[in-house]
Amino acid sequence: MRLNKSEIDKISSLMIKHLTEKNILVKTAKQDNTKSIIYNVIYDDMLEEEKLNEEVKNIMESYESELKSGKVDYNKLFNMIKHQLIKERKLVI
Repeated sequence: MRLNKSEIDKISSLMIKHLTEKNILVKTAKQDNTKSIIYNVIYDDMLEEEKLNEEVKNIMESYESELKSGKVDYNKLFNMIKHQLIKERKLVI
């Protein structure tokens, strides 16, 4: 699921709050910087997954005839290729 920027911001804030409440993170004046780092990690990860999805779609073009004939299910093939690329590249998605 694609998150918008306000949702990423909210998740980042909730993470800071939770980590602070659990005494894993200490409140400081630089808390906004920490939130920004968390935001950027989430955002960058989403961008990487979008790039991966585009690459999978490009690979799937070679299976166009099988997809059109119904021999292969689009979603199953998409997920199979995506998981294979994740495994080969040792990605965490």
